[in-house]
Amino acid sequence: MSYVLKLLSYVVLITTTKYNTSTSNTCIIVNAQEVDTNTPSIINTDAPITNSPTTNKPTSSPSDSPSTTPPASPTQDRLVRDYIQSKKNIIQQRVLVSYNRSSGQAYPSTQYTFDRLTQSLQTFGIDGFGADFKFHLYEGDGDKYILGLINLSAFLANAMVESIEDDTCDELNWEEAGNPPLIPYDDKFAISNACGMEGRSYQDENCALGTNEFLSCEADINMQVIAVSRGTQVNAPPPLKCQPGNNFAGYWDIARGIEVANVEFPNNGGRTDTEACCWWGRGALSTKGVCNIGKMNYYLGKRGAELGRSTLYPTVDFCKFPESTCASAFGESLRWDSAFFEWSERVQRYETNDWNFEDQLLHFEQSGMSDDAFINGVSRILSRGCHKSGCSEYGEARLLNKRRTYFYMIINDVFDLKSLTRRPTTAPSKPTIGTTISIESSASQLTPSPLSQDDLAAQLRPTLSGMASQPSTSEKTVAPTTWTTLIVIEDNAAHGEKQMILLELLAVMSLLLNHII
Repeated sequence: MSYVLKLLSYVVLITTTKYNTSTSNTCIIVNAQEVDTNTPSIINTDAPITNSPTTNKPTSSPSDSPSTTPPASPTQDRLVRDYIQSKKNIIQQRVLVSYNRSSGQAYPSTQYTFDRLTQSLQTFGIDGFGADFKFHLYEGDGDKYILGLINLSAFLANAMVESIEDDTCDELNWEEAGNPPLIPYDDKFAISNACGMEGRSYQDENCALGTNEFLSCEADINMQVIAVSRGTQVNAPPPLKCQPGNNFAGYWDIARGIEVANVEFPNNGGRTDTEACCWWGRGALSTKGVCNIGKMNYYLGKRGAELGRSTLYPTVDFCKFPESTCASAFGESLRWDSAFFEWSERVQRYETNDWNFEDQLLHFEQSGMSDDAFINGVSRILSRGCHKSGCSEYGEARLLNKRRTYFYMIINDVFDLKSLTRRPTTAPSKPTIGTTISIESSASQLTPSPLSQDDLAAQLRPTLSGMASQPSTSEKTVAPTTWTTLIVIEDNAAHGEKQMILLELLAVMSLLLNHII
């Protein structure tokens, strides 16, 4: 018997050598004897097949970040986060880029960094922040990670327009206004733009009547706040501000670089003062208005903590000091946190009879990721509160074309999403070229290589069950052997025929040995 087994082993060795070429990666292990044909050393085991990528410990929270975030489960699939980490350089080079409006010089954003982005993504997409909803990252949810990356792409595209381009936390005074013919429009920016731009009045944008009414902040007429952000163009308007009284706040003359006060100069909403006008946009998505900032206070801040909720910032009262997002000790993390919260709470949960966020997200992915309806819809929801063109009295979403351009740039050039494929619903009956098939023992475990783009493109590995021939009823039942076979099929279609010959040879050998034994 020993002689027969040795003879068969030699046959396998000779056959393998004959069909192997210098570029082949085929490796066969028979009876714990490895025949290596240009492959790295492989540990022979009998453990179940594992497909999980290498996992790393989550990045620890910064010292100034809230400590109430629960730890991530150690068994969670880190697929999306690892993929994002692998794209760190290009995200920094293409997304987290700001511009000096005077010189036109591009530079890495100082307000919005990659590390803080991923920390907030961990909190709002993985760990949770004490609410019954999260940012839709689809971490550990099969092949839906692609949907999570599309969602993140739309989020980042809007953040680029709202804040990253100008490297600002506060909304800038960007809208020209005037009172012709006495005062021309050109180069005049109303100081009362702090109350709202595009005809809006941020202090009057309360939450809808009903159960959420109490979430809105009170517009305190005695509040005084000065923003910390200012534009970079020549003679840029000063930071937005609010203060009591002062019925004639005046305007900023950008041509001369001076503020003209005590002049009746209305903004496009008709306001000439800045009393109680402290609710301009802040953070990566320029979260604005007494309702949205009030929701932050409930879900993230002091108001929620007082009502018994577990919040990330229990000592921060966003209603009493809305500039906390930009000027508090937590400002570095709040710039991203406020944005992820608003997208999760207001954009993802938006729904009408003919529009549902997740349905639209799935449709975009399944239709080839080229339909503008999704990015147009979510951009309007963020900036206008509704998804259809013409649905708002304030007109189309500002810079919609730029939001759309950035969105496709991210999904195509940064994340390269079209190279990622959804998993098939059933395992193929034959191994596909470029697939690794393995059986491992409990003695040791193969260490998967770090996750790469190529790993994502081939997530599902077919099992040996699709390869094995079913024994006929006439064959006797034998005890399973302890032998292990590991076959690595290279990414070269030219060797496919040779590999199938080896597979057939192994099947014949297996039947022969069973009869002999």
